[in-house]
Amino acid sequence: MIRARALSPWIEVRPYQLPLVRPFRTSHGVRDVREGFLVLAHEDGLLGRGDAAPLPELGTETLSECLAQLQRSRFDALPEAPAARCAVEQALLDLEAQRAGIPLARLLERDAPLEVPASALLTSDAMPELAREANRAAADGFGTLKLKVGMYDDYARAAVVRDAAGPEIRIRLDANGAWDATAAMRKLRELAPLEIELCEQPTPDLRGLDASPVPVAADEMMATDLEGALERARIVVLKPMLLGGLRRALRIAWRAHERGLRIVITTSLESAVGRAGAAHLAAAVLALGSQPAAGIATGRLIAEDAGEDPFAPERGVVHIPDVPGLGLP
Repeated sequence: MIRARALSPWIEVRPYQLPLVRPFRTSHGVRDVREGFLVLAHEDGLLGRGDAAPLPELGTETLSECLAQLQRSRFDALPEAPAARCAVEQALLDLEAQRAGIPLARLLERDAPLEVPASALLTSDAMPELAREANRAAADGFGTLKLKVGMYDDYARAAVVRDAAGPEIRIRLDANGAWDATAAMRKLRELAPLEIELCEQPTPDLRGLDASPVPVAADEMMATDLEGALERARIVVLKPMLLGGLRRALRIAWRAHERGLRIVITTSLESAVGRAGAAHLAAAVLALGSQPAAGIATGRLIAEDAGEDPFAPERGVVHIPDVPGLGLP
């Protein structure tokens, strides 16, 4: 346990390493463990919780930089690094919502519902196991399945998922900026007959994709070129860990909503504490209107979590506890 230098509230910083069920492969590399820090804010007998899980390959600070910022935390000035800021802010919002006697989602947006449809992220490499994983997710009640692309025979894998899941299931893709514009247009035209819901970040800058037959979503770009993302995308993917917290992400959601864009809230493969914050944010965004399924069911990918998860989806829906704060045990 590390105690940060602060008077009231004071925080503990607890490092964690979460092994994954199977190695998680994206165009940025392969990961088999998720590392980060739980941030526990103590004040007047209350406990607020946050999660700092940096992803430097996606533009956040490194693990060591995150820890240094958390150790210097002052609650009248949030850290600037995105993952550290996200953790400290969430812990303070948890305290604020507890003092107000309302779920955190309704602190963010008064009319937030407490049920959030969630998507399932598929991670199997081998085709037979991918088919079984897609079939299980559909049987578990998920109406949207997400598949990473840009590393394999993308059409063959998407076709396997479509066949296994059935025609009623929505399939979304995530290329993590793996293609250039020419390759992206060729791939998206090839994949469109499979009735793809959307493709996240087909290219790094989304230029030259106006004629895409598959709706294009901005993901990593939201943290690096917000104005370009809002101009070129039809959907925005908001990860509070990359954007520097729930309130920053919500402000971007308001801007996207004003432009008529759809909004997808997702986690960054963090602990149950971080997923809880993302779930409350997703509920707050639903107060703006119906949105695509949120990517907040990633606890299924973690073999051993940092605590209990009351936000595990049931029949593809995350139910947010109607209790003050985050609602974590």
